[in-house]
Amino acid sequence: MIPLSRASDKPIILLALILSISGVATLTAGLDSPVALSPLATQATSPSWNPAISCNAVVLTLEQYVGAVANPTQKQPNVGADYSGGALILEGAKPAGTNPQSTSWPYSKRSTSPSCTVTLSNGTVLPTLVEIHGVKVGALSDDECGTVFRNQCDQTFNACNANLAPNCSSSYPDTMHKFHSEIDMYWSNSGIAPPRPTAGTIVDLQGFAYWDDAHVSDSWHSFSGWELHPLTAWRLSQSSSSPDFSMVATPSTVKLTAGSSGSSTITASPLNGFKGTVTLVSSSSAGGVSCSLNPTSVVLGGSQNSTLSCSGGSGAYSVVVTGSSGSLSHSTTVTFAFPDFKISASPASINTSPGRTGVSKVIFTSMNGFAGTISLTLSSSNGFNASLNPTSVILGSGGTVNSTLTVSSGTIGSYTANVTGTSGSRSHSISIPVIVSDFSISASPNTLSLAASSTTSSLITLTSLNSFSGTLTLSVTVSPSGPRASLSPATITLTPNNSGTSTLTIKALKKTPIGSYTVTITATSDSLSHTITIPVTVTA
Repeated sequence: MIPLSRASDKPIILLALILSISGVATLTAGLDSPVALSPLATQATSPSWNPAISCNAVVLTLEQYVGAVANPTQKQPNVGADYSGGALILEGAKPAGTNPQSTSWPYSKRSTSPSCTVTLSNGTVLPTLVEIHGVKVGALSDDECGTVFRNQCDQTFNACNANLAPNCSSSYPDTMHKFHSEIDMYWSNSGIAPPRPTAGTIVDLQGFAYWDDAHVSDSWHSFSGWELHPLTAWRLSQSSSSPDFSMVATPSTVKLTAGSSGSSTITASPLNGFKGTVTLVSSSSAGGVSCSLNPTSVVLGGSQNSTLSCSGGSGAYSVVVTGSSGSLSHSTTVTFAFPDFKISASPASINTSPGRTGVSKVIFTSMNGFAGTISLTLSSSNGFNASLNPTSVILGSGGTVNSTLTVSSGTIGSYTANVTGTSGSRSHSISIPVIVSDFSISASPNTLSLAASSTTSSLITLTSLNSFSGTLTLSVTVSPSGPRASLSPATITLTPNNSGTSTLTIKALKKTPIGSYTVTITATSDSLSHTITIPVTVTA
């Protein structure tokens, strides 16, 4: 796009405002008419700076975009721009104070391909892509990180009129010169998002018009629903008088496969009549990465391109391309990502007991947009049984999927289950330790004899085997009935490879029949149980 001179901006802006008001008047009149381009639609002639977007943008001032109507339902200083005054009221004309539902907006704010125009019910056609010059970037923050795509966030900031609201205040009247903007995570994941701007810089923006009804009462959203979401492109403001240049990478995220190389187009564009040679250099902190730029310098009179090609590395890594000309220097960042998957297990190890089953959830997570079928194989050490269900999983981009590992063994011991996932040339494994543990119970002495009207005791010892841990509940029975039996304590907590004791006390009353008895002691932890019997003789 050839920028307009400052001298010609004012009459064109005035004309745009007059025509915009005329378009709104037509809407509010509610006339049924055939499809007709609105004045704003005919002014949508500025080409998109993002090659992923084929729409032309309508150039508006910030104040034209949000309008001059303060929300009449709000009280100062918590007042923002109302929907009714906006230039692109894509849900049609509404009375002042109306907060239209975002669910009725013609396109989702997450869409990577919104329509270039919207036709209202009265046949009026409005553009959707907006271009606004000379706005100041407020503080940036990352929002909803990892909620949809791994390592992807919404990058949010407020943009304000650098002259009328230089502090980007969240109170009236600054809120009438301010709107919210977001680089959407769906655009970042698709590799078509613009780079992250720097807070405090003066920029020109392009993005799709959007009204967010959920934040009209929020100060951080300027008490207004107006947004540019998604933001499609930005550049350093051409409103500055100093010659300069900008750097943009397209795409900003490049997806690779093992053994392949990827490329991104680095575009250097002159600002404010800049002419000169820009030297380009690439750098990356990632190991094993090889990158080249062709050409390594460009002579600017108009925009010029250089191709960044990179190979090697693993996972995801960033390459910074810096352009320098004299004292001027600007950078842009390209992320190279290998779509892949990783394996984890929950729990990371399985603890079970002889004859019982143990399970672990084997989790497959998409990384850098990986999607595909993963075939699973299982190998295990001798001495226990193991199975996976299912043995093949389909993993979607940015998602997770599970397979269940089930193990069992009749023998105490330490084992390993190895799970391998394979998809094409990608293969990853995880080793899951399996601990089959138990406890033992013994008595000392293991036979007892006592006379009527006396007591005797035995020490009951419970021992952890192969790192068993847990709380044991003890119970005692006497058969046939006769002597009285008790245990103290009746519960014992075992720690791995340690032991605990309880005292069994047998009491024979004067009237207890002389004879032989069997005392049975049972120790239980969940469904695991062991018993010991102690012969007891009562004498005269």
